[in-house]
Amino acid sequence: MNIKIITDSTADIPRAVAEQYNITVASLDVIMDGQPRKAVDVSEKEFYDHLNDCLANGKPLPTTSQVTIVGFEDVLRPYANVEDTFVLVLTIGKELSNTYNSAAKAIESLGMKNVYLFDTYMTSLALGALVIEVAKLAQAPDATVEKVIEAGEDLNSRVWVYLAIDDLRCLRAGGRLSATAMALGSMLHLKPIVYIYKKVEIAAKTIGQGKAYKWIAERVEAERDESLPVYLASAEVPELLEKMTSHYGEKMGLTGDEAMFSLGPIVGAHAGPGSIAVAFFKKK
Repeated sequence: MNIKIITDSTADIPRAVAEQYNITVASLDVIMDGQPRKAVDVSEKEFYDHLNDCLANGKPLPTTSQVTIVGFEDVLRPYANVEDTFVLVLTIGKELSNTYNSAAKAIESLGMKNVYLFDTYMTSLALGALVIEVAKLAQAPDATVEKVIEAGEDLNSRVWVYLAIDDLRCLRAGGRLSATAMALGSMLHLKPIVYIYKKVEIAAKTIGQGKAYKWIAERVEAERDESLPVYLASAEVPELLEKMTSHYGEKMGLTGDEAMFSLGPIVGAHAGPGSIAVAFFKKK
């Protein structure tokens, strides 16, 4: 049985990794200068150059929109009810975007029977980590649909992500921070740390990057399942990620072989420039 994995572009899985694990990515749109573009076609450099220009010059910030039903139909159609093929779909959580509902309606419209749609509650690097680990399970020699779904749901219940936000303006533009809180935070150099579970929540507020990175490292050390990898990503600031790992890599149990991903246009439009993310799986 061929197990096919499909996700969306909020997972920020690099193209090479998606090809390695036979993952197909349905793209949300990012709207830049009023023009919608497929997020997978916009490089991180182009996006963050544009975002920084908007922030510096008071221009409208980029926004995002969901994958449409038609978009998911196009992605799913080649696998719909194909013999000896089963499709696992892992999208951004339904409380976070209508992308999940688009996938569900596309599955219904195609009459697909060979599919399982995960309700992930997540997005960003947590979704990416989950998708990659499920794809690894699907490629195991003894993989069965039932075993992969069962193990995948266990991972789904334990995946977690913390994001350290460097620039508060995108959080403010997205309505997740009041004007007063933003002004106070900027004055005091506050760096909020957020987690994502059904919605974006502030886990902590620290003063300065160093304390933010230390807070995340301590949570990872205390909470992670050491049998599974840690995933790292940044909003086009790999030097900040390297700074964090050089100071706190041992505390987080890093091996030095971890790939450093990029937060793409969809997540970047909300998290803002300078953000870093750490995803891991919690202990059972």
